[in-house]
Amino acid sequence: MIDSIPVNFRTRTGQARRARTRAKILSAAFTLLDRGTVSQLTVEHVRETAGLARGSFYNYFPTYEDMLKDLAALISRQINLEQSARFEGVVNLEERLWCNARYFILRAASDRACSEILIRIAPLVGPLNENMREHAEQEIRLAIRRKSIRVPLATVALDVGYGVVTVMIRRALTSAINRKEIEAAGLMLLRAYGVPESEAKRISRLPLPTLPALSLRAAVIGNIETS
Repeated sequence: MIDSIPVNFRTRTGQARRARTRAKILSAAFTLLDRGTVSQLTVEHVRETAGLARGSFYNYFPTYEDMLKDLAALISRQINLEQSARFEGVVNLEERLWCNARYFILRAASDRACSEILIRIAPLVGPLNENMREHAEQEIRLAIRRKSIRVPLATVALDVGYGVVTVMIRRALTSAINRKEIEAAGLMLLRAYGVPESEAKRISRLPLPTLPALSLRAAVIGNIETS
């Protein structure tokens, strides 16, 4: 009989404790962002709200910007998971591209703190963080291979799509975006991708998706705590 490998409960307990503390830090950041802006947030504010000892923050994040980058990646990953569950089975690739982009806009815009984090981090990490880029690039390249869209270069097409998403999220921070604006953004993006005008109009006018009842930040924090 092969002896079972002993489980290192101390290691597992330590990992669970770190995950809970990390979730507490990020949850504190969300709470503080409800009261102010990203530019007003400080490490000390986050530490105090999370109930951590002085200096403990840096055991989890080397800098304040690292915390924001981590949050942006977690927000993007959560939205990507929801996109895949909803739109992976959409056969029409032009529809799928716009459904994914539109969902990202609406889901991010549903939580002001999440929107602020994504907009703040964009200049620090480039056009897309890794979660966003990997998910979006797969869709773009598949659409090009199947000739659903006609663009000269996939990377440029990706950045054009990112630009539309970013502008709409930024717009949502200053004024509520309405259906007509969403449709206009979809029409312009699809036309830029070489989709015929009649088809681009049809796709841009598809019914808006119903967002999950669970808030975006709650889904993000919940995944940290259970990881």
